[in-house]
Amino acid sequence: MNQEADNRPPQNHRVVFRFGEKQWVTEVEDGASLLDAARQCEAPVHTLCNGIGACVQCKIRVLENSEALSQPNDLEKDRIGNVFHITGERLGCQALVYADTVIEPLPVRLPKKRRRRTSTPPRPR
Repeated sequence: MNQEADNRPPQNHRVVFRFGEKQWVTEVEDGASLLDAARQCEAPVHTLCNGIGACVQCKIRVLENSEALSQPNDLEKDRIGNVFHITGERLGCQALVYADTVIEPLPVRLPKKRRRRTSTPPRPR
């Protein structure tokens, strides 16, 4: 191992979250998740599962420099599919930061409640 590489300070990257007219800016170290970055600057990226990739509430859209993030892993592909190449959508808890980037938090979409079928009593004649 290169001893010189071990002594380098961690590299920080600027992450900008834009939602409408509002903007949140933070710096994170290599390999931090976008969810961690959002928490750090209080950007509106939400989670119900605390970042384990189960709830899909932390969806974001990459506005600039998608190459700044890690490639989607199997869990992320399973949750949102392979459309990230088209939509730019990623899971904030799974996307790791490796360079400066600009992100749009997406509105939370709660699962639709299923309506229970109720049997209606027959009409009296």
